[in-house]
Amino acid sequence: MKNKYILGGLVAAMMAPAFTSCSDSYLDQSPLTNISAVTVSSSEEGAMAAVTGLVRQMQRQYDGLKNGNLNVSGETYLATIYGEGLGPDGNFTEITNYLRSGITPANFRMLNGWWPAWMYRYAYSIIGSANSILADIDDETTDSNQLWLKGSALTMRAHAYTRLMQIYAPRWADSDNGNKYCIVLRIHAGEPNEHPLNTCNEVYDQLYSDLTEAIRCFELTKKKRGEDLFYVDENVARGIFARLALLKNDYQTAQKMAHDARQAYPIMKAEDYLNGFSTETTETMWAPAQDPLGIYYWNFGNHYACNGHYVSGTWGYAAAMEYTLYKEMKATDIRSRAYFGPLTVQHAPDLAKKYGVTAEDFFDTKLYSAQTYLYSITGSGSKPKDKNLAMWNFIKDYGTAVTKANSRSTLADGVYNLNSKGLPFGVQFKFQGLDDGYSSCWAPYMRSAEMLLIEAEAACQNGDNATAQSCLKELMAKRDPEYSFNGTGAALLAEVKLQRRIELWGEGFNWFDFKRWGEVIQFKTFDAENIENMGSFPKSVANTYQPDFMHGWVAAIPQNEFTYNKEADQSLLGL
Repeated sequence: MKNKYILGGLVAAMMAPAFTSCSDSYLDQSPLTNISAVTVSSSEEGAMAAVTGLVRQMQRQYDGLKNGNLNVSGETYLATIYGEGLGPDGNFTEITNYLRSGITPANFRMLNGWWPAWMYRYAYSIIGSANSILADIDDETTDSNQLWLKGSALTMRAHAYTRLMQIYAPRWADSDNGNKYCIVLRIHAGEPNEHPLNTCNEVYDQLYSDLTEAIRCFELTKKKRGEDLFYVDENVARGIFARLALLKNDYQTAQKMAHDARQAYPIMKAEDYLNGFSTETTETMWAPAQDPLGIYYWNFGNHYACNGHYVSGTWGYAAAMEYTLYKEMKATDIRSRAYFGPLTVQHAPDLAKKYGVTAEDFFDTKLYSAQTYLYSITGSGSKPKDKNLAMWNFIKDYGTAVTKANSRSTLADGVYNLNSKGLPFGVQFKFQGLDDGYSSCWAPYMRSAEMLLIEAEAACQNGDNATAQSCLKELMAKRDPEYSFNGTGAALLAEVKLQRRIELWGEGFNWFDFKRWGEVIQFKTFDAENIENMGSFPKSVANTYQPDFMHGWVAAIPQNEFTYNKEADQSLLGL
């Protein structure tokens, strides 16, 4: 028995939020740490405490991982910084402000830089805690609590390694059929830090084995997660398996796992898509705990929800869908209502008439104020005039109508009410904060629409046109009543990719997908003389990146790995 490992990991995991919380004492809660070595793995209380400490690492501040206004606070924040900030489909202006000179080989390949370090440290903190839990569980256990512990720890470890593979490993097409070296695979608690680099195949083989075993454990245990969807279960394990299989271009496995994972989670109704993504829906498979414990003012909603405290009342940052993606939506698509653009005139004709705004106004260069990280359609400064003021009022009133229609409080600051930096084309209303003092918005970690789209993409790659078409119909029946598409082959795959980009916008997938697909990433700038081909990014970030950029968008493994791990031969990476 190795109880010292699990106790160390448990206490560290559960105490971490308390070490970094802010001063709002009414929210402080003492973590459960008085658990004996015996009860940790054999009692239901111990199992719950251990798994709670593990999964809560996805939702806390990480002390020391900061850069100005960016403060690492778990899974959703990192998914936004990497998955959205580096992607071409969204301008998250707080992040864009940092990235206007940051998307360069010098920064992404900087061994001591914050870009490469953040996800690395976050993922290995989860891996270490998972290993501590697994160290105390017998391989052949039949105890229900231990099976649940084991399934949870294996699933969380596989999730963390999947994140590492997304960022630090080559895409499968560049991996020499999995033979290239990538990261260090650590699967035992208490082992020496020194460990050689592993190949992509070694990592994938281990994670396939882990997830297969996790699913077996969850199916055997009598313990279930219940209504607390921040815990993992067999369907979350299948969903992570599907994501991992996509990275490996293993489309047979991806199609099956995604299909099986989503069966208990029907696609949400059209009107639910505008409910703010801060509470659970029929699609929610895995989600943060809906409280600000350990995150507070660094939660996703505070920074990026349309009524977030910093968005509406203080710093004035916003998030917007890029025009090249926005223009792919039709007015009949419920998702188009979640963004401010020409279609808004059709969605709210009375408001458009009230403020004298037309669809053509969105392409009037005289209305835009160019800034370092956005083109503002409301002008610059906090006191817009004339048509810029009309646009500002249109945005605020339209956003208020969207949130009120779906029973979402607009908070005291309102929707984009005091934004002093101006608002860009395509500004979003998809994410809405709760009225809890922190504008909390709990965007899900996983939902069934993602699984459906993985199934569709994998089916395309498997030559299964019928399944891919069926998946699209299932999704779009709840998104656009006038949708119709009957293409096959390359056209069908392109359509699946497009609907994935629209459906999952802002949820942390964009850059990961473009890297995985090996597609060109283009940050297009506003150009009223070429509306059909323009974008809405500022000139400060406008650029085109080929799939081989930065060795195929492979981030540097932080220098500390090689400083303290002499067994890792950096030259094996070939970078």
